[in-house]
Amino acid sequence: MKEMLPVLSLYLQEPHRLQMGGQFLSDETWSHMDRTIMDYELIIGVSGVVFLEVDGRMYEIKAGDILFLMPGERHRGYRLSSPGVSFYWFHFLVPDAPDSEPDSRIPRYAGCPNPNRVHILARQLLHAANGGYRISRAGDYFLTCLLIELAEQLQDSSGLETMDPQLPELLEWTRLHALDRDITVERIAVHMGYNKDYLSRMFKRRFGSGLLNYIHLIKLEAAKEILAGTKLHVKEVAARVGIDDDKQFAKWFKRLAGVTPTAYRRAFARTRLNNT
Repeated sequence: MKEMLPVLSLYLQEPHRLQMGGQFLSDETWSHMDRTIMDYELIIGVSGVVFLEVDGRMYEIKAGDILFLMPGERHRGYRLSSPGVSFYWFHFLVPDAPDSEPDSRIPRYAGCPNPNRVHILARQLLHAANGGYRISRAGDYFLTCLLIELAEQLQDSSGLETMDPQLPELLEWTRLHALDRDITVERIAVHMGYNKDYLSRMFKRRFGSGLLNYIHLIKLEAAKEILAGTKLHVKEVAARVGIDDDKQFAKWFKRLAGVTPTAYRRAFARTRLNNT
């Protein structure tokens, strides 16, 4: 179900006030710090994906996406972004709202139909923010122009859908219980308070593969770790990952890993010898 998100109401009786701004670019994996700020912030995705949790809601800001952070909202990264992630950021204050309807409204989280125009204005705004104009309030006016452009582009948009706020809990609970013998999608759905079919559809839509595949992946990685790090019999390894039948485990392991458990253990042992 799509959640109704706040919007930024745009009052244009005077310009919005730019506090600071910049373009962030990381050449290594990166995650946003945990903080709370007391002004507004506009984030504009340039490249890669920024993973941001804002007061319990999960957002992915991709190239051409925008996200507004409101004063007093706690925000932090919930997943590492890949090297090359980049975004514009602008902190600002809004004018006092008069007793009238706003001139326009901007969804807090949306994808821009024409991101090139937005990026051009963002670069001009950065130039002004860095003292590129002799007019003292040039940054305020360029910021207001950028907000007007966003309002125009997004006037018919209801915004993007956020990640279900329970998803991090779902992933963590599944990870902790994936090796249980009785783990099933139905059991996870009951624990999380979801309909089983809805949970399966939501998970696949969000991650591109099913929840059962996620469980199998966790079991497989655990089995590989046990095989590589211990001398336990294959039957005991199977039991450790919640599979009672060692023959079924061997077939399952070969189907997912491409080799039998015994062959994997031998190959890993040879790798360790070659690296010593």
